[in-house]
Amino acid sequence: MSQPITILIGPDSVDPDRPKFQGSQAMFKLAEKDGPRKTVFSMIPNKEYYKNKKLNNELKGQFSHVPGGKYKGSWLNNKKDGFGTQTYTSGAVYSGEWSKGKRHGKGTYYTKTPKGLSQTYAGDWLGGQRSGIGVSTTAKGRYEGGFEADVRSGHGKMTYADGSVYEGEWKGGGREGMGVLSLPNDDKYVGMFRDDMKDGPGRFEYASTGKVYAGEWRDDSPVCGEFMPNPKGAGDGRETFNLPELSLVDPQKVLGRAVAEARQEKAETMRPGTAKFGEADMAEIRAGFEAAAGSEDTVLVKDLEAAISSLGINLASGVLDTVLEKIGAEEDDDISYPEFVDIVVVCASGI
Repeated sequence: MSQPITILIGPDSVDPDRPKFQGSQAMFKLAEKDGPRKTVFSMIPNKEYYKNKKLNNELKGQFSHVPGGKYKGSWLNNKKDGFGTQTYTSGAVYSGEWSKGKRHGKGTYYTKTPKGLSQTYAGDWLGGQRSGIGVSTTAKGRYEGGFEADVRSGHGKMTYADGSVYEGEWKGGGREGMGVLSLPNDDKYVGMFRDDMKDGPGRFEYASTGKVYAGEWRDDSPVCGEFMPNPKGAGDGRETFNLPELSLVDPQKVLGRAVAEARQEKAETMRPGTAKFGEADMAEIRAGFEAAAGSEDTVLVKDLEAAISSLGINLASGVLDTVLEKIGAEEDDDISYPEFVDIVVVCASGI
C-alpha cells in the first residue's frame, strides 16, 4: 500500500518553496508539541458506533471517534511537561505539574459531582501517582499526611466521616504501627496497629467510666491485659459498674506471662526469620528471667546481656545495644517479663 499523502490546495499550493504533497510522517512532525500551547483536544473511539457497525445497524449521524479529554499547558518532546491542566472524559480535572506525560510534582485533582467539581487530592505526585505529602478528601473522610505509590503511607492524620480521628503511622493504605484513635464519645485508644486494626500493646481509655484497659490486642479485640481506674480522671458518670476483685496469688506475674505468650503467638504471623518459641522454650525463658530478677519482677537493663546469654543464645555483636538504643533504655531502667520476651525474640532472630 502506498504511503498516505495530503494534497494542498489553495494559494499555498503554488508556493514554489513549499511542496505540494506531504506524507503522513511529515504531517506528524508538524503536529509535534513542544513548549506552551493552547488547548489540545484528544479523540477517542466511539463505542456505540463500533457496536452498531458490528450489528449492521444504521450508522447515520454517528462518528467513529468522539471528543475525549483536553489539555492546556506545556509540552516537551511531544509529552506533557511543566504546568498544565487536563480535563478527562469522566469530567475529572487535574491541574498542576507534569513530567514525561505523567502527573509529577505539585498538583490538585478534582472529581465531577452533581454539584460541580470537588477537590479529592492536593499535594505531591510522582510518576502519575500520589507520593509525598498531600491532603485527600473522600466520602470516608479527610486525610492529611504521607503517601507512597498512591496509598496512605508514613505519618498522617485521618478524620473520619463519623467524627473519629486517627493520627499515627500508615503503611499500604492502612493503619500500621503506633497511633492514637479518638472516638466521637471521647473514648481513646493509644497503641499499636497492624493491618488497619488494633494489634499489639495498647491502652483503651473509657471516657464514660473513667476506666482504662491496658494490655495486648489482636485483630481489633483485647486478648489479655489489666482493667484499672484512669489516673487522668474518674469519668463523667454516664455509666458505672463494679468489677470483682482478683483472687490470684500473683496477678502481675500471671498477667506478664499471658502478655508474653500472646506476643509470642503473634510472632507466627510476622516476617520470616523471626524466632518462635514453644511451651518448653517459654518455660526456660521465664526461669531465666526470674533468676535474673530475684525478688523483683523486673530485670535491670545492665543485667540483660547475662540473662539472655544464660538461655544459650549467642548474641551477635551490637544487636542488644541496637535494640536498647531504639527503645531508649538506660542502664538502670527496669525491664518487665513481656518486654524481656520481645528483646529475646529480636536477639535470637538477629534482626
